[in-house]
Amino acid sequence: MRVQKSVYYMTDRELRIYKRQLRRRRQLQRRIVTMLATICVIAFCAVSYHGIRSLASSGEDQLKFKYYTQVTVAYGETLWDLSDDYIDYDEYKDKKEYIAEVQSINHLTEEDSIRAGQTLIVPYYSYDFVK
Repeated sequence: MRVQKSVYYMTDRELRIYKRQLRRRRQLQRRIVTMLATICVIAFCAVSYHGIRSLASSGEDQLKFKYYTQVTVAYGETLWDLSDDYIDYDEYKDKKEYIAEVQSINHLTEEDSIRAGQTLIVPYYSYDFVK
């Protein structure tokens, strides 16, 4: 094992070699730290991207849009019949809730009955976006 001389007792040549070795050691340390930091950043980005991509690509949580349409009541048709055509059970727990909303939109009371030829506004849900 070689013992390092004190810097004060080195010749100029030995001092240059010693300083060069120190520079190389520091460069190597910086490169290692930089490489480790880069690997950590890449790993973090990969994990984050995978999390974002998996949230965006799940087809289960598609966005539903609520729309309103105008319906003309046919002879003998009731609100219960209309609700069969337009209700979305993901948004309403039962037909009574849907019919209550239709009555609220059209300013109908519970006692009001609808007549043939009457125009009503009814809500419906769709995955398609309409401009």
